[in-house]
Amino acid sequence: MSPIRTFVRPALLTTALLLAACNQGQQAASQASSQAAPATTATTSASTASTAASGPSADAASASSTAAASPAATSSASDADAASRPAPPAGFPAGPTPVEGTDYTVIDTPDQPSGDKVQVVEVFGYGCPHCNNLQPSMTAWEAKLPRDVDFSYLPAAFGPGAPHCWEEFARGFYAAKAMGLPVSKFHDGVFKAVWDDKKFDGTTCNVIPGIFATFGVDATTFASTMQSFAVNAKIGNAHDQAMRWGVDSTPTIVVDGKYKVIELAKGGPDGMLHTVDWLIAKQRPAHARH
Repeated sequence: MSPIRTFVRPALLTTALLLAACNQGQQAASQASSQAAPATTATTSASTASTAASGPSADAASASSTAAASPAATSSASDADAASRPAPPAGFPAGPTPVEGTDYTVIDTPDQPSGDKVQVVEVFGYGCPHCNNLQPSMTAWEAKLPRDVDFSYLPAAFGPGAPHCWEEFARGFYAAKAMGLPVSKFHDGVFKAVWDDKKFDGTTCNVIPGIFATFGVDATTFASTMQSFAVNAKIGNAHDQAMRWGVDSTPTIVVDGKYKVIELAKGGPDGMLHTVDWLIAKQRPAHARH
C-alpha cells in the first residue's frame, strides 16, 4: 500500500493533503493486497540468516541517544496484569523475515532504549478506515503481549475543524482518559460508533462528546474537558512525538522509538503485526541490560 500522507511534515504538507491520505481507502489496500507476490516471501525468507546474524546485538549497540522516551509510550497494564502476562518468547517469531524498506523503516532520529521493556505505540485516528480495519487484530494482539512489552495508543492530531475531526477525536481520547475511562472501555467502542453505527458523518465534530458519553461520562463535562489545559498539553505532546518519529500515515506502529511499521495492505493486519513481533524480538537485547 502506498504511504498514506496524513501527518504534517514541517512547512510542507497541509491538512487537506493529510486527510486525502487516509481516504485513499479500500481501493489502494485491496490492490496492494492482491499483488502480494510469492517471490516476496521467497526473497525475505532467503535473507533470514544474514538479517538474524546482524540483528539484535549489533542493532542494539548502534541505538541513537538523540530523543527522549515518549511520554505516550506508558504501560497499558497494571503491575499485577503485567505479572500475569506470558513470558517473552525465545528468539524471533516463525515466518518470513521482514525486510527493511518494505515491511518497516528506521526512524531517522531514534529514541534511546531505556528500561527493561520494549515500547510499542500505534499512531491512529478514529476517522481512518485502515485503523478501523486493524483494530480487532490489535485488540487480540494486545491481550497476548508478553510482560516485557509496553503498548499504548497515540492519537493523530491535525488541525481543529479539519474534515474527519482528527484533532477533536484526539482530544476525545485524552479527555476520556482524564475523566477516568480506561482505554479498554472506550477505544474499540468509538471505532464501532464511527464505522458500524454511523454516529459520525465525517465532518460534524460536535457529535464527539455524545459518542464518548455512551461509555459513562457526562457529555457537557466531557466537552469542557476536551478543551482543558491538560488535554491541550497532551495534544501538543502527541503532535510533537509523531513529528519526531516522522509519522506520515495511519495506522503506523512504532517499535521502541526506532522502527515504523506502515505496510498494512501488503500482508494485512496479520502481516503487519508479524513485523511488529519480529522487531520486538530484535530490540529485546537492548533492554536486557537495564
